[in-house]
Amino acid sequence: MDSFETSLDPTPRIEFAIVADAVQAVGGKLYVLGGGWDMLWVGSFPARHPSMGIGIRIRVPWSQIEEFTLSVDLVDEDGKSLFGGKRFSQKIKVTRRLGRPAGSDTGLTRAFTFNNLLFPKPGGYAFPIFVGSTEVARIRFRVDKRSARPRRPAPGPVPPGDA
Repeated sequence: MDSFETSLDPTPRIEFAIVADAVQAVGGKLYVLGGGWDMLWVGSFPARHPSMGIGIRIRVPWSQIEEFTLSVDLVDEDGKSLFGGKRFSQKIKVTRRLGRPAGSDTGLTRAFTFNNLLFPKPGGYAFPIFVGSTEVARIRFRVDKRSARPRRPAPGPVPPGDA
């Protein structure tokens, strides 16, 4: 018999997802460096970003103890994949943990790291997240050109009358 908890949420779901400079998933925890941003400022386009990661927390119901694929893509605001339509994927095998009461969900953490991403133009971008072939979440952010700051005059002698 299914538990009340399982009947409310019958499929794996994303509890949260975060974009960061770096993310690691170790021992059920996410270690995040420079996380939670939604605006990337660059000097010019095309722009190459050295390192970007996404951290994901997945809730898997008791009834879904099986294997599934978690995958991500990177798309621009027109829906075009920056990965050429090839998603980065991880096979996840869920097992029931000893000592857990019957009907308990399983929480999992996963991280994806991307190095030297190339952003061809300013605008909106997103990491769509898929469980199997179904998009279940999307992390949105923007990439824009940093405006030039006005330069301060170089220090030098104070002009007469300004002292």
